[in-house]
Amino acid sequence: MNEQPEPLRRASSLARGSNPGRLVEVLRRQGPLPRVELARSTGLSFPAISAITSKLMAEDLLCEAETDAATLWPDDADEEDADGGRRRGRPAVLLTLNPEFGRIIAVSLRMNLVETLIADFSGSALAQSRLELATRALNASALCELVIAQIDAMLEATATPRHRLLGIGIALQGIVDGDTGRHLWSPALSITDVDLAKPIRQAFGAEVVMANDAVAVALSLAAAEPALAQGLTATIMVGHGVGMGIIVDGEARWGAGAGSEIGHVKLALNGPQCRCGQRGCIEAHLADYALYRDARTFLDLPPAASQQPSEAQMALLRDRARSGDSRLEHLFQQAGHALAEAVATTISVLRPHHVILAGPGLQAFDMMRSAYEERLDQAVLPWLLKSTAIYVRPSESATIVDGMVRRTLRVVDRSLMETTE
Repeated sequence: MNEQPEPLRRASSLARGSNPGRLVEVLRRQGPLPRVELARSTGLSFPAISAITSKLMAEDLLCEAETDAATLWPDDADEEDADGGRRRGRPAVLLTLNPEFGRIIAVSLRMNLVETLIADFSGSALAQSRLELATRALNASALCELVIAQIDAMLEATATPRHRLLGIGIALQGIVDGDTGRHLWSPALSITDVDLAKPIRQAFGAEVVMANDAVAVALSLAAAEPALAQGLTATIMVGHGVGMGIIVDGEARWGAGAGSEIGHVKLALNGPQCRCGQRGCIEAHLADYALYRDARTFLDLPPAASQQPSEAQMALLRDRARSGDSRLEHLFQQAGHALAEAVATTISVLRPHHVILAGPGLQAFDMMRSAYEERLDQAVLPWLLKSTAIYVRPSESATIVDGMVRRTLRVVDRSLMETTE
């Protein structure tokens, strides 16, 4: 079970060093390109690109992209070819990552929900599943068995042999050690300090990458808007909880720096009860469960399963607040104050280039905005606030598995480039 996956063995003769990795990174970021543009984007000579692409194509890692018509690539009319001659007006042959080289699976585990997605080597989704269950009832063994079963179901749904599975990405709410692959604490689970990566790696013989779900969202949003991948970007995700993912130049920095429990910064030591067991956390004023819990103190609302309101229950709160319920309006204003505190802390400590406010909880941002802006102006030094660009990007849960696919592919890419005979 610990054998290297077949596609990794097939890539064992890839050129050593960073040049193939630079080429793959450009294709991953920009999509299909002709050799001349690969040379321009990587800074490598055309003969070097020709040699590297020939080797990667022989390994089945690259292939020619299908095009509707043979068209000239801009500025492609007068470039050196591999033998030093000049190329004039030849139709450009676009190269791309071979989608059939292998498969990637991403799993998102949140309160009472497991989402799984399988993608090809280019990152395109092939199939996805959504399973609702009582996640806090799982012990360590049941958790591992559940994740393995979901991965197997994706392989079966797409007729993918196990040996073609290159990597598995797992995103969880809470505290995750991405370096060791251990789940340390999550509100979605009653168990703590579980080595989730090892049994899954043993079961499938594939790379296993773990991350806080806010990190996955940060990667997905930065990929969708490349400008957000420049410099240090902090993504604050609001929904089931409040978390933060940090990326630098589009890359997650694993360990202590990648995921932050910004939601558990204290606003008031004797404030409302937080799901972490303490009181007064930002999350206890801002997360879905906190808003729904507080709303039930003055509205006749059904209880939420495992104290986690459904999407429909949160939509009901938003609709009633927009209809003029002053008590609900006040709750969302308080949430706006809490969100401002999270942003203020992030800007003051990290001084990021970008802050992204994301997650389903931001669907109520219109009701938080005035209180949020007022408090943010009070909480951050003006020159600091002006140095950070803030974006609001309400995002769906699918963003998590998309981000984990992207992160896992980058880890797999590096492994492929580093593999030696």
